[in-house]
Amino acid sequence: MFRCGGDKSSSLLLLFLIFAAAFSCGCYSIPAGKSAISKVEISDTNDRALDEEDDLRTRITTRESSRFLGLFYGVVYDYEYFDRYALRRDLSRIERYLRARGYYDAKARVARVVPRGNKVEVEIEVDKGPPILVDTVTINANGIIDEMVKRRILRRINRLLHEGEPLDETSFASAETQVLSTMTGAGHAIAKVTRSAEVDLASHAARVTFDIDAGPIAHLGSVRFEGLGELPEDRIRNVFKLKEGDLYSSEEIDDARQALLDLGVFASVEVASDLSQMGTTQVVPLTVRTEPSKLKTIVAGFGSELDNVRTDVHGVIGWQSANFLGGLRKFDIRFKPGFDLYPTLLTSSENTRKILYEQRITSSIRQPAFIEGRTTGVVSAEYGIFPVLLPNNNSPAVVGYHEARGSLGVERTFFNRLFVNPRYGIQADFPFDYIGHTDNVPALLISYFEILTTLDFRDDPIHTRRGIFLGLGTQFAGGPMQGDATDVRLSPEIRAYYPLSRRVVLAGRSAFGFLFPHNYGAAAQQNLTTGTKPNEGDLNRDYQLLYFRGFYAGGPVSNRGYPLRGIGPFANVPYLSPAGQSNSASNCNPNEPQSQCLLPTGGLSLWEASAELRFIVSGPFSMAIFCDAADVSPFKTSIRLNRPHLSCGTGGRYDTPVGPIRLDIGYRLPGLQYPASATDEQQPSWFFDAIPIAFSFGIGEAF
Repeated sequence: MFRCGGDKSSSLLLLFLIFAAAFSCGCYSIPAGKSAISKVEISDTNDRALDEEDDLRTRITTRESSRFLGLFYGVVYDYEYFDRYALRRDLSRIERYLRARGYYDAKARVARVVPRGNKVEVEIEVDKGPPILVDTVTINANGIIDEMVKRRILRRINRLLHEGEPLDETSFASAETQVLSTMTGAGHAIAKVTRSAEVDLASHAARVTFDIDAGPIAHLGSVRFEGLGELPEDRIRNVFKLKEGDLYSSEEIDDARQALLDLGVFASVEVASDLSQMGTTQVVPLTVRTEPSKLKTIVAGFGSELDNVRTDVHGVIGWQSANFLGGLRKFDIRFKPGFDLYPTLLTSSENTRKILYEQRITSSIRQPAFIEGRTTGVVSAEYGIFPVLLPNNNSPAVVGYHEARGSLGVERTFFNRLFVNPRYGIQADFPFDYIGHTDNVPALLISYFEILTTLDFRDDPIHTRRGIFLGLGTQFAGGPMQGDATDVRLSPEIRAYYPLSRRVVLAGRSAFGFLFPHNYGAAAQQNLTTGTKPNEGDLNRDYQLLYFRGFYAGGPVSNRGYPLRGIGPFANVPYLSPAGQSNSASNCNPNEPQSQCLLPTGGLSLWEASAELRFIVSGPFSMAIFCDAADVSPFKTSIRLNRPHLSCGTGGRYDTPVGPIRLDIGYRLPGLQYPASATDEQQPSWFFDAIPIAFSFGIGEAF
């Protein structure tokens, strides 16, 4: 996450550099005798909404000139020039497109071309006319087809073609493909499907027919692999799973091909079916042609994190092997050293007093075809050193941890949708002093069994336009090795996406968290709800465990109006708060509301909700308008809707192959945060000490 702060001059300098870089990329002028297109408008002659407008704009060559940042013509982007002959061809394209959508009487004409200096505005009017509606759908089968296969065919046709709706050529062709896929997926390797439509122009009705020649049932012959190189064929066969004698299924062949690609060792995989023997033996041999990718890779880079919690500079170096010691084992090891400039923050002018070293070493081994062909065994281990830096922490002492983690588990995907990852994990945390000295900070051992389950119906996991994603994380802390924490932790989540048009997507997310501790938390509850002071040792132990096990909200993938860990119960933590370490600490009275002593402690109940409107601006550039709400309660199963911490804002994205680079600005809406009487809340720092906003930077969408 990137949090922006500092003085106004630095922000103006950054803005100037952005404009300077943009203008240096190129400026364009309009040649004499040509006119640039400043506006293209496509409308319905009957003053009705034209649902196809966005699609039509992408299919014509007469397009509006792009503007840099939505403001400047001729900067970065060249002009689009007006051509009357191209416009005539575009009218024909519009009519052909609408007729393919079922509007056989569609007409398009140029309403007007309005000159504006050396630019023009083009207005196109469209009269779609009445649509051709699907009247009946008939299936004619030649050959024996299983009743279950017939029902599957009907379901797939009904998803695309509905009686009483326009006859869309694209949906009609897709339905034919789906019928053929269903037949070949059920063993009919040489099945043929022919579609036809009898259209009555007088009644604007269409009778749709699918003629199916089923052909015989086929089974797999020999399965041969080519191009494996040094990769072990026995492991590849286990992952591919299909073998001689199995029922032929194009769907299972596609799944097997994808399973090989998911290994990450192939640049390409092609499965060829030899249908020449179908006439005599009904056997289909397979040839799997593969092209291995680079099996060993060195990764290196550096980066920084700047926010209201830390100023961090770090590097990373690592090595990967996709066939470690043979057997298709994937080994990955990375070393990430870094430095925290304490207490320098973008929202503070305080100078660096101490450079805090931190590091993390992570390694993992993944074994495909573990237990069975599509199950992957995963072993991971890591060791890290890090300081505990929290929002609002101006402590004269800083506590850090040596942390060792390890886990052992398996991964399996079912039906290309359901992902299941059970694993057993253990972590050990040993505190030490970066700065100063703290007492009553014990070492911790936490062991847990976890099951992560996701059900993914999205059309694309990176550039999602439509679908639903469900997730559930379940942890049981304690386990065979017991440890210091015994609890149950649940984290359900749902995301939904719906395209409002070709360029606009509405996305939403809702998440919850429930923690049920069994052997800790009582002292933290007493500290918040009663006037009596709990034992300091018990309180420190509770807050330590809540730091690692409790819930927090805020940050670039949560509530974007707040920093990381910015939403949650705030309390006086003796071993972290200034009052617990120095009686002379300024602005620190733990008995006052909004005290500078209060720090986030982690909560037992979490709810989050986000809504986002994403729209493409031009090319790889897109924008989003969002609202985020969240709350973390210190009590069990406590969903406090009267503390929405509502933040709304906007952001820009630049698309890349690994996902969009994202910059969001979240504004905390006054009066919609939490009750004024709340004593366990803390207001984050304001931008320029005047505006309640936060800047978040990341790669990939927030959800």
